[in-house]
Amino acid sequence: MSGLGNVAALIAALATSQLAQGLLSVFFPLAMSADGLSAAAVGLVGAAYSAGFMAGAWVGPTLLARSGHIRVFAACGAIAAAATLSVHFAGGLPGWMIARAAMGAAVALLFAAGESWMNASISRAERGRVIGVYMVSTKAALGLGPFLTYGYTADAPEPLMVAAAIIALSIVPICFTTTKQPEPPKAQPLALREQFATAPAAVTACFGAGVLNAAVLTLAPLYAKDHFGEASATMFQAAGQLGSLLLQYPAGRLSDRIDRRLVIGGLTGLAAAAAVALAVMGADLGFPLAALLFAIWGAGSLSFYGIAVAHMADRAEPAQMARATSGLLFVWAVGSVVGPLTAGAVTSLFGQNALFAYAAVMGGALSLYMIARSGVRAPSRKVTPEAVAPKQATSVVAAEMAYGEDDPKT
Repeated sequence: MSGLGNVAALIAALATSQLAQGLLSVFFPLAMSADGLSAAAVGLVGAAYSAGFMAGAWVGPTLLARSGHIRVFAACGAIAAAATLSVHFAGGLPGWMIARAAMGAAVALLFAAGESWMNASISRAERGRVIGVYMVSTKAALGLGPFLTYGYTADAPEPLMVAAAIIALSIVPICFTTTKQPEPPKAQPLALREQFATAPAAVTACFGAGVLNAAVLTLAPLYAKDHFGEASATMFQAAGQLGSLLLQYPAGRLSDRIDRRLVIGGLTGLAAAAAVALAVMGADLGFPLAALLFAIWGAGSLSFYGIAVAHMADRAEPAQMARATSGLLFVWAVGSVVGPLTAGAVTSLFGQNALFAYAAVMGGALSLYMIARSGVRAPSRKVTPEAVAPKQATSVVAAEMAYGEDDPKT
């Protein structure tokens, strides 16, 4: 357990910050709705968060090289906490967008600092196991976070205070850790065209993850509120996040044995099937069945991003993985801007059931594309099974993004 013990403080810090993000994932849509914003406006605010995340990921290597990991983490934790509290004073759409964009940039930099540090502190032989523990911890935190809003009204300031306090506390393990900071990173250009030529399925899947998942997670609390009442939004959002834990390990292990594109196709197909039921039946399902279906959607749709990254690793040369991983993050972030905007407009025009109609179309199209791509070029197996440790979209700001060369220690 030496590798895990070496990064326990980093895991604790990042999981704590994700507990706050899970809380805010429910609070923000309901608070914006109470503030009079339409579903389209809520999607626009979600897109602003993703745009801020994209900007933070872009400047991450430069800031880490200039200031070091501890300073970047501490500074961005303070910014994220302050931006969370500022939401209480944000009146109207522009204020919400500015606050959420600032939070997105700060959260991206928190992950850039924490995960690049983590990756540099563990050996390649231990990486899969340690990252697996880390991912289960952060996913569980995201799933538990929504329950911290329970009992508060949509316009109450207490959830913001709780979230800001949790973010501030996430800085503490980082400041007191004895783990040595990595050497300053070296950035490389993204070279997106080259990456698409190397693994078009990986790039498409990462873009699809942003278009699909960011949209649904942004607007799902409004779906639950409209169909089952405001109090159900917390349980509904948590069901999707906790459902994502179900297939993380099995799907990753299966993708070591068969074509990863087929696994992605199966996961997105499962998510599309659950979305069809939610779109067609809506409130007629009753809350328990609707929550179960959303958990199934999460199991499929929130589990394929890491497999897409692994598919890129199968195709790319080791020296290309630094810019390949950061490029996939950038593509995901672009999709996360497009998704909430599109889904917000669709639900404003056709009602909340249209959210899962959108999810069914996007998931089904991605599933068919992955199955079709599997017949174009044979799968490659240049990586070991540990490379398929489960990942989520916000966790790809890892060492490959921060380092221009392979770290000799890993």
